Amino acid sequence: MDFFNKSCFYLVFILLIIGNGFAQDKSYFERGNIGAEYGIWKPSTLDNNQTKPFKNIKGAGPYYGVSVTSPSLQSYALRISYNYWRQKGLEERANLSYVSLRHLSIELKNYILTQSRICPYVNYGVAAIWSREVPVGSDKEKIPLDRAGFGINVGAGANIYLFSKWAVAVEYFYLYARFAEKVGLTDNYSGPKLSFKLNFLF
Repeated sequence: MDFFNKSCFYLVFILLIIGNGFAQDKSYFERGNIGAEYGIWKPSTLDNNQTKPFKNIKGAGPYYGVSVTSPSLQSYALRISYNYWRQKGLEERANLSYVSLRHLSIELKNYILTQSRICPYVNYGVAAIWSREVPVGSDKEKIPLDRAGFGINVGAGANIYLFSKWAVAVEYFYLYARFAEKVGLTDNYSGPKLSFKLNFLF
């Protein structure tokens, strides 16, 4: 019973924060932010669990990232994002210790609803992607191989403004990501991305 009461208390507290004055000052939405993100990127060609959207592909962990979003002009803003993703356990399949991808994108962010603490938006962007293949063996014996690729991402999300300086966000994207040659197990790393963000408003 104590656990139930505590859970109800926390739920009500969160809803009060989100819903407090459902109409908000537009200055929230007009401000820029610096964000940190954590999420799941699932290249479809490597995904053996497509019915489990929250399960990473074999050998991969979550991806991490940072972003900077400009103050908005009318309902538009620019965002620059950097993400890092890695897949390990490729020794038997590709004679590699791991493959990592670094993803730098510039995106146009279009806010849809600006009079609420819950502010949905859509994003359109292009990206440069750098891969690194690290062969099995010591660093002195093996030299990592770097390649460059490109990407296009389209998606949607929502900012939830909690306090005057802080917001959280949830996003779902589809990233089209290709390389001219095979990197690790594939040359096609296109697939969905689900991310959670913590943003500091400025």
